[in-house]
Amino acid sequence: MDAIAHALADPGTRSWYLIGCLALLALPMAALAIWFHRGIKQSSGGRALMRRQRGARTWARGSLADAAYNAGDGVSIMQDIRAGRYGQHAKAMMTRVYWITGAWVLLNTIAFGILIWADEINRVVE
Repeated sequence: MDAIAHALADPGTRSWYLIGCLALLALPMAALAIWFHRGIKQSSGGRALMRRQRGARTWARGSLADAAYNAGDGVSIMQDIRAGRYGQHAKAMMTRVYWITGAWVLLNTIAFGILIWADEINRVVE
């Protein structure tokens, strides 16, 4: 672990590590979005799901009531997917999306956590 902290003390190594972290932050979600939108259209249930998502309100203009309504709409869509209303293909794809997103959050936590930890180890106390 000391070798990692020592390596990240070098500004060049730290910059490349940070670039890698930022790539980990953005690229997997972009790839997941492309994969999802291409794959979900393969079934009639998936197409119905996308029509419903397009019709759902996805933002609020600062009103807490609007935000609650939007969250309720999202929860309703998730419950319908879980119940199989959009078919097994859409349900399987969404399950994959949930697992991939969970792994992505975990990997980002580890990657940025290492960076924060190394910064604390390498901080010069004055």
